[in-house]
Amino acid sequence: MTNDPGFDSTRRFAAGEVKRVLGLTEPSLDRLFAKARTVLGQDRTAECLDLARQARLTRRWVPASAMAALVAGTQELGPEWWTRAHEELDENRAWVARGTPDKLLMAGHGDPATEDGGSCLDLLGNWIADDAADKAWGRPVDRIDIDDPRVDGRVGVPKGAKAGDRVTAIVDIGCRVWIDIVDRNAEAESEAGAAPRAALPPRLGTRLAERRFHDVAQIRPAWAMATSTAPVRLPGETAGRATDPYAAKLEADVSRRLYEWAKAQGVTAQQLAGPWRTIDGLWSARLRLGLIYGRPGAWITFDDAVIAAVDDDRAALQEALASLGV
Repeated sequence: MTNDPGFDSTRRFAAGEVKRVLGLTEPSLDRLFAKARTVLGQDRTAECLDLARQARLTRRWVPASAMAALVAGTQELGPEWWTRAHEELDENRAWVARGTPDKLLMAGHGDPATEDGGSCLDLLGNWIADDAADKAWGRPVDRIDIDDPRVDGRVGVPKGAKAGDRVTAIVDIGCRVWIDIVDRNAEAESEAGAAPRAALPPRLGTRLAERRFHDVAQIRPAWAMATSTAPVRLPGETAGRATDPYAAKLEADVSRRLYEWAKAQGVTAQQLAGPWRTIDGLWSARLRLGLIYGRPGAWITFDDAVIAAVDDDRAALQEALASLGV
């Protein structure tokens, strides 16, 4: 898959975004954490590194990309962001305090049942992306479902608004959509070609306009894409050494069954570079085959088996192998 021109082009673009937003010419975690020590401070960075180690090996891209957002966001908002209470817009359009980022970082978890990546780093990445968007474009007045096809009337008219005003609403983490306040009566008269009637009071409504992701939100997928060709090793981990969690041995029978299934699908031995003796070999083959981007059908089940094998999830592994018939 890494020989796919489209994939390579996307990865080069992502690396360019990492350089533009973070100033890193090479998207490596050693360089990212080195920059984090300057931007976040030594203590916070050490805590972030400890939390990143809690992630499953197959989900390490989550805390890694969250760190990219935390560095970019702290550069944007200043280190004082960590000591200010973060606020979120709830379903009733009220701003609710969620505590300070420093407090969440020290706690290590937000909601362990739902967090992605094994620690609070993913949630902190969300917080800082939203706060950066709020600083850039103002606080949003509502949330919207971007899958709703309607353009008009998706958001109520904010109190005190007048025709011609613009406000924003939340579409996604660090993403805002602009909303124009319009006068329906004036529009109707204009469409009908009638002369404006001064006595007719305005009938205000809302209309969606353009939307945009903040750089602090965009740096997360950019980092993940730019570094998607190799296992995610954290600072202090060296490939093939005792410090490398990917150097763990892979069960020979599992390796053989997965390898033989992949060969039966027409993948060459050169592409597979197996049977695999270590988690590194299997995970690197997954990245090389592009399972996360473009192989359909039963390959999804194969990918489930690979993930389960790397994470040592015996129940999920046996279920996936049974589904593959191996």
